Amino acid sequence: MQQAQLDLLVLAMQSGDKRAFSLLYRHFHRDLRRFAAYLLSNPAAAEDLVQNVWLKVSQRIVRLQDPAVFSCWLYRAVRWEVLDYQKLANQRLTEPLLAQHEPWTNCESLPDNTLSCAISGLPADVRDVVQLYYLHELALQQIALILDIPEGTVKSRLHRARSLLQQTLTEES
Repeated sequence: MQQAQLDLLVLAMQSGDKRAFSLLYRHFHRDLRRFAAYLLSNPAAAEDLVQNVWLKVSQRIVRLQDPAVFSCWLYRAVRWEVLDYQKLANQRLTEPLLAQHEPWTNCESLPDNTLSCAISGLPADVRDVVQLYYLHELALQQIALILDIPEGTVKSRLHRARSLLQQTLTEES
């Protein structure tokens, strides 16, 4: 979907158009669920959290002033929802959940994919940028908004990730 179409749908949704909400939901839901599952390593909880985000979006869409940042707003909302969930889960449990954000701790559990294993070995902050840039195909500016970091930091983390991946993959060859 083109950015102009998304902007129009967001404006329609702000006006109360349920069809626009439905179209935006269908367009973004799968990717948001995948992003949440990546952050949590728990697809069932990820689905619930993304549903919570959509509920909040439906209630707070009128607060969004710039429809062009809607996708960033969604991803950021998912990220905050996951962080809140992890905080609450850590408070309830004596053993912490994977709060340090280790989505893949054992390369043997991954499909036979050297690249996936190499990505899993990246530091968490770098891994988040790789996830958003390569798997969700978001622009640097969008990633900066989602992670609340400067665009230059996004670029440096991508550069660092590429260097670390190249080093890891050449060592394994």
